[in-house]
Amino acid sequence: MSDGLDGIENHNATTKYFSDASMQAHISRAYESVNRLIDTTKTEKGVTEYYRALVFLSAALNEMTLMPVFFDAACDFNIKSIGHKFSESVQGMGASDKYEVDTLLAVCYRFVVEFELKSSSGMSSGLSSAWNDIAELHFSEFKIASTQIKWAKNHMAFNMLREYIHHPHMTSLKDLPATIQASEDARIKSDEELSKREERVNALADKLKGYENAYNFVGLYQGFSNLKTDKMNEKELTFKFLMFLGLCLVIVPLLKLLNIIGHNDDLIKEAFSVAALLALELMVIYFFRIALQNFRSTKAQLLQIDLRMTLCQFINSYVEFASDARKGDKELLQKFEQIIFSGIVTDESGIPSTFDGLDQVVKIAESFKSR
Repeated sequence: MSDGLDGIENHNATTKYFSDASMQAHISRAYESVNRLIDTTKTEKGVTEYYRALVFLSAALNEMTLMPVFFDAACDFNIKSIGHKFSESVQGMGASDKYEVDTLLAVCYRFVVEFELKSSSGMSSGLSSAWNDIAELHFSEFKIASTQIKWAKNHMAFNMLREYIHHPHMTSLKDLPATIQASEDARIKSDEELSKREERVNALADKLKGYENAYNFVGLYQGFSNLKTDKMNEKELTFKFLMFLGLCLVIVPLLKLLNIIGHNDDLIKEAFSVAALLALELMVIYFFRIALQNFRSTKAQLLQIDLRMTLCQFINSYVEFASDARKGDKELLQKFEQIIFSGIVTDESGIPSTFDGLDQVVKIAESFKSR
């Protein structure tokens, strides 16, 4: 392996590691295994932390098969440090064991970071996208990778720099300021990228919060909609029962008037027959009045439900608007809210009751009884 400091351009002095035919065969098989896992994982669970890690592995292994010579030249530090571990990982990658994925993710991430830091061209757009996609992950499912990734982000560059500074070919310190400046530029670039990612994550968090609020109101609206359906069915049944009772009110006296229920010459028996029909009529009237009250109550409840369904359609935007509007004048929307958010009450006190006349008949009968 090369001990030179010429970097990626000194291809002749580098050891064949990634470009070795046997290693390329192992990487290709591992790449196919990872792609199979990607298809299975996306089908079963969707886009998860595990799925994103597999996508990064696929992109990294593909890059290593396309640019093996460049990886040999750029990744001498990690080839010495974890080359044997990488070889074991790609050879053992064949099942859906998360341990194998965890180990391969840890070593691939270190190679990719070193390649990005030391190569003249940098990684491809596909690998860069996959790398950025896992940058903010916590890797709760990958204990080994989590430790190695944190080390690669925070300490690997310094270890690489230490190796270069103490390298036997370092004959002069005149190149040290330039090396430090390059490291500082890389750190600044990393900080800028991290800041941009943080802003993007915060923006997505705000959007998700808005979606959560909207979803909650959609669920509330759906609940009211289900309740309205139940009340509409109740109203329909009550109305049919009301019509049935009203029909009975008309039929009962008609049965007597049309002589369907025959007259009796015995006045006492005839009186009992009329009294029984009258009692039946009064019972029908009583139940008719109860059904009518229930019908009116159901209509009033439907009005309340319609009001709340209407409020759910615009309440989220109204809250945002009201919070801004009240900054200038706290009383600005008070009257509006009293009208809009107040309950709808059907006041029927001014409408004569259906059986007010019957109440007067009862009072007259009581007055005769007292005499």
